[in-house]
Amino acid sequence: MQSEIDANVGRYEVRTDLTAVGDDAFITSAQWVDARGAGERRYVVLTVRDGMIADMQVCGTRRQAQRFANRRRVAVSG
Repeated sequence: MQSEIDANVGRYEVRTDLTAVGDDAFITSAQWVDARGAGERRYVVLTVRDGMIADMQVCGTRRQAQRFANRRRVAVSG
């Protein structure tokens, strides 16, 4: 994988986002965009405990990530 990244350095722009969805949960996203503007975005729900990532779930859409984060909050608090 590293060789693929090295071969494509400068060919893609990386756009990231981080949104807090609770005291201990975040939705992050990363999108790789090529010169034509085409890209793919991935969403990850991070659950943090004691200052460390305790759980990480990859989702295909922001809606799926939001639903997963909401279920995690209910499960942890309930």
